[in-house]
Amino acid sequence: MSVFQKTGPLSVLHAFMDASRWRASADKETSVHNDMISLYVLETGGCEGCAMEVESLCGSAFALDRYGFRRVADPADADWLLVTGAMSRACVQMLERVWNAMPPGKSLVAVGACAVDGGVFGSGYATLGGLRALTQVRRSIPGCPPSPQDILLGLQRLAGR
Repeated sequence: MSVFQKTGPLSVLHAFMDASRWRASADKETSVHNDMISLYVLETGGCEGCAMEVESLCGSAFALDRYGFRRVADPADADWLLVTGAMSRACVQMLERVWNAMPPGKSLVAVGACAVDGGVFGSGYATLGGLRALTQVRRSIPGCPPSPQDILLGLQRLAGR
């Protein structure tokens, strides 16, 4: 029976269960970081292309924690706030609540063209454009949408890694 599991139909199942085969390999420099940066992701409107790319970055294919980042579900635990999408008028108060819930030393990162300046949505009756309409954007990851690899490289660059 053990021979069957190694060579039979279950071998495909074992390959899918071994997530390390599907993850992007980490270099020695980026494999372990004691100073993990906690990320809270806020979707503020738009096509949600950037939000989907961030979601895929947080999946098992990339193992975000191997690069010194982790996603958190509570803004009170976050170091960085990642904002995706054009800034809709309905989300301004939510953005303010999340920002105020974060501990001191926090950073704001605009992910994608819409988060920076509104992208294809610009400003109108429903949107203010991007974060530039509310504050100075010092940290951003460009693209429409940026790929998960581009987001990871951008986060590493911003972290100085």
